[in-house]
Amino acid sequence: MGHPLRPQQQDHLGRAATADELTPGDQSDQRVHDDFLARFAERAAGKLPGMPDDEGAEIGPLVNAAQLAAVRGVLERPPSHAEVAAGGAALDRPGYFHQATVVAGVRQRDEIVRGEVFGPVVTVQPFTDETEAFQLANGVPQGLAESVWTRDHDRAMRASRALRTGIVWVNTHGTTVSEMPHGGVRHSGYGGDLSLTGLLDYTQVKHVML
Repeated sequence: MGHPLRPQQQDHLGRAATADELTPGDQSDQRVHDDFLARFAERAAGKLPGMPDDEGAEIGPLVNAAQLAAVRGVLERPPSHAEVAAGGAALDRPGYFHQATVVAGVRQRDEIVRGEVFGPVVTVQPFTDETEAFQLANGVPQGLAESVWTRDHDRAMRASRALRTGIVWVNTHGTTVSEMPHGGVRHSGYGGDLSLTGLLDYTQVKHVML
């Protein structure tokens, strides 16, 4: 919120689940939304796909041809109100490479918003206030992880309480540590891993009363 410029989690493309796909942009002032979208799209356009040993490459290939086709399928059937602000194409080279893509103008019921693309694709949606931003973030089937970007500590705390997800990051994205649990809610699964919480999933509780 504010200027929620979130770095894209694009390693392990087509395999990693804890990836950024939905970015609400503040439209309480249209200029804030437009400025954010322009800068976000510019940053995305500068992220070059390539192999790990390619100098300057920041995005690896998708996991296989089927996943590349799935990503292309979502992008090739967009709603009429959506627009590609950056990227949008597969690379014409051997391998399963796709440009970092930003899609704007989407709405909450759109397939690209409600589904999991599992590729280097981020959607941007406007919101008018904090409450609507939380409603948009919570109004999708998935609930694995979300990140909040703000200079306002109170807003960060409100967001952490309001967002229904397994992980909430504040001013960072994609960082996990073994001491803290990793898991999701809703369609993002049951249970989790990492930390004592993850170990307890492999145990059987017994209640003994004497």
